[in-house]
Amino acid sequence: MKPLIGAKLNGVMLYAQDLRRASTWYCDNLGLQLAEHHFDDFAELAIEGQYVMHLFKVYDLTPISRAVFSFQTDDIDHAYQTLVNNGAEVYSIEVFGDHKSFCFKDCEGNMLMMSQYA
Repeated sequence: MKPLIGAKLNGVMLYAQDLRRASTWYCDNLGLQLAEHHFDDFAELAIEGQYVMHLFKVYDLTPISRAVFSFQTDDIDHAYQTLVNNGAEVYSIEVFGDHKSFCFKDCEGNMLMMSQYA
């Protein structure tokens, strides 16, 4: 059977109580750009003009306790140290057969993951 979906994701949807703070956190820590926003509803974040993430406003946030996707990086050591230097809650880098990964939390307490593949 031919897959119903493509190999690339169009974007990630996350939820935040404070969209201004969360948008700033993603821009300052991951280098995303604020593309469009209505801080009472959503914020759209981009990389080089390409949409990659929507943050949606919620009032009763339960943070994601386990990473459900992974951001790709070309330099995991630099990414790790940048997040540590910026005061993010960061967990140790783990090495697997074909990649390295680490988990970290955003300012809303959502668990995220970053990976570098060989």
